[in-house]
Amino acid sequence: MKQLPEMSHSIEQTGHDPVRVALVGLGGHGRTIREASSSAPSLDVAAVFDVDATEAQTAAERLGCDVAASYEALLARDDLEAVVLVSPNRFHRAQALAAFEAGLDVLVEKPIANTVADGLAMAEAAAQHDRLLAVGHNMRYARATQHARRLLAEGRLGEVVSVEVHFSADNTRRLPADVWRLRPDECPLLPVMQLGIHGIDLVHYLVGPIEEVYAFARAVTTPADVIDSVAASFRLGQGALGTLVSTYCSPVRFEYRLAGTEGMLQATPHRVWFRSAGATDGRGDGPAEATDYTEYDGESYRLQMDAFGQAVQERKRPDVDGWAGLQALAVVEALQCSAAQATPQRVPSFVEKLAV
Repeated sequence: MKQLPEMSHSIEQTGHDPVRVALVGLGGHGRTIREASSSAPSLDVAAVFDVDATEAQTAAERLGCDVAASYEALLARDDLEAVVLVSPNRFHRAQALAAFEAGLDVLVEKPIANTVADGLAMAEAAAQHDRLLAVGHNMRYARATQHARRLLAEGRLGEVVSVEVHFSADNTRRLPADVWRLRPDECPLLPVMQLGIHGIDLVHYLVGPIEEVYAFARAVTTPADVIDSVAASFRLGQGALGTLVSTYCSPVRFEYRLAGTEGMLQATPHRVWFRSAGATDGRGDGPAEATDYTEYDGESYRLQMDAFGQAVQERKRPDVDGWAGLQALAVVEALQCSAAQATPQRVPSFVEKLAV
């Protein structure tokens, strides 16, 4: 997989005029993106839209911008350069394609879409219209992720042998029964689509592409047709083996571990631990290098939004473009097929697109 340039830890003025952007989807996670966008020097939020008029008005007042009466009205404006979509997954394809038709660049919240077919249509449409498509895999921008990437680049782990990923949260206890996330046709393989996909993208970014998966899934706290617990094994292209656990029904845990021939790395979105082979005793203990980035909580979203604005300003490929988002989604879809059919599944590869 293409090795991306190191991501910056600072937000700086670029000398370009801020990008006139519109935000779509302002409740829930949309509030996080709203605040991140408002603090990104490369962006100027010109308008917002949400089907909840109260939510839209609240955002507009906070940002000092216009409220669009509809998505169509938003795209009809002549002062926009880009749109940020934080809408339910099922709307991503139609909204992104309409934005490209209107001549706008797009950042879409992860997942890129609900199906590989939809995500592929979005990536291809961006190319056809000569527009930029970025996907909101913000964890790549976290300081802990960049720390892990440096350790790997320095060779301190040696050859990566195994990968363990656990991305879970007990969200089902807080979700209304009629929320879209609990509808399999609107959010297939729920915990992996909403949480585990972050871990999948980090594996791709740090180690390489996942090529084959074997998954098991079940419903624990949800109706029988709504999956809230997934466990899987996988194989990476460079030979390393891995496991993934993702649930929507157990306490919050966002963590991954990389075991190498020369050392072991453990990380969360805000902390990194590293222990070399030479420092590890026969019980698996020993002194570890521990680094805490908790004070930078939320920074990854601000960096993501500013990076998108700079990509638009400079007409350069986004750090996490549509093809990267599609590669992560392809793993989710393979996991879904594997769990349904009780067979290993190959993951479609878009690596050649990532290397362009």
